[in-house]
Amino acid sequence: MIVACTIANHRPRLAPLVFVALLALSSSGCQQRLFYAHSLPPQFAAPRITNVQRLDLSRLARDSVKADVIYSGDVLDYMVVTGLEDKLPQVVPLRVAADGTINVPLIGPLPVAGLELTEAERIIHDESIRHGIYRDPQISLIVRNRRSFGVTIVGAVEKPGFQEIAAPNSNLLAAIVAAGGLTKDASPIIEIRHPPQPVIAANFNEPPPQDGTGAQFAGWRRRATAMAPPRTQRINLEEAAATGNGDFQLADGSVVMVMKQPERSVHVMGLVRKPDQLKFPTDQDLNLLDAISSAGGRTTELADKVHIIRQSPQGGPPIVIEASIREAKSDGASNLRLAAGDVVSVEETPLTFMFVTLQQMIRFGFSASIPMF
Repeated sequence: MIVACTIANHRPRLAPLVFVALLALSSSGCQQRLFYAHSLPPQFAAPRITNVQRLDLSRLARDSVKADVIYSGDVLDYMVVTGLEDKLPQVVPLRVAADGTINVPLIGPLPVAGLELTEAERIIHDESIRHGIYRDPQISLIVRNRRSFGVTIVGAVEKPGFQEIAAPNSNLLAAIVAAGGLTKDASPIIEIRHPPQPVIAANFNEPPPQDGTGAQFAGWRRRATAMAPPRTQRINLEEAAATGNGDFQLADGSVVMVMKQPERSVHVMGLVRKPDQLKFPTDQDLNLLDAISSAGGRTTELADKVHIIRQSPQGGPPIVIEASIREAKSDGASNLRLAAGDVVSVEETPLTFMFVTLQQMIRFGFSASIPMF
């Protein structure tokens, strides 16, 4: 009985919770679910730990908005050249209002937010002609001051807190860089909480009103605005770095939560010098030989057989994985990657029992032969 022997051999050294788990395993009769480290079925393999600091996160910026897109809050330099000027044309600063419009001299408010600069120039050109102001003007729009988005990034980053990011570059990568990068214990899982966002629709292909009045023109150009509800987005950085699939744009007021790696540990017992519960490193896998070394190594070099008791990922009773330390040193597959919650037992065998007993007899005989004064 594999598990029953494990309990019998190591009961005095077991933490109470580990002993209860092993006792339940023994009573369930699941000792028949025995696998070998070198041929462990993939479904029972321990998941790999992702070191997010080594991921190529450049794909998180692949959907950056074009730099010449106009945002509410931007300040634009506006200039008109007609060819009839006797002096340099005047540059007029225009701020894009919250409703996405700019107040163009002699024309009035025009909606431009969400358009590229060339598109906005074309609209101003066409409207100035339609209003009879100019015949064929050359319109120039240049971004003077770019609006910034306020983004809060918290969790496993070097400098958590509020960050201001230029609107065209407001993406997940920019937020991580602004926060000083990810910490050593960062998880690949990120949650983004997006605030309510306006949904804006406009039809610039619709013909203008027949009478050309300002009121009807405003109605023709007015964008229908509604508010989309807030939403929460979950991103796996490992998948995003590999495929680039996903929406990585951040809105003004977005909150980014970088999750930390959960604390993981294994319990090492049996013929080791310091049986104990060992914590996983936060940024790398923990293998069988590493765990035994962290537990002080074996009490005797003859100890070779190891049992790893692991909760089944599919649920149900745990499984037992048998490994050989000798094979683990020469074969990477046998140096099993451990999972959180594993119980690693360096087993006592007839050979190790005989060797330890012989050692004790020799030690006892030697001490008994020393004369007492």
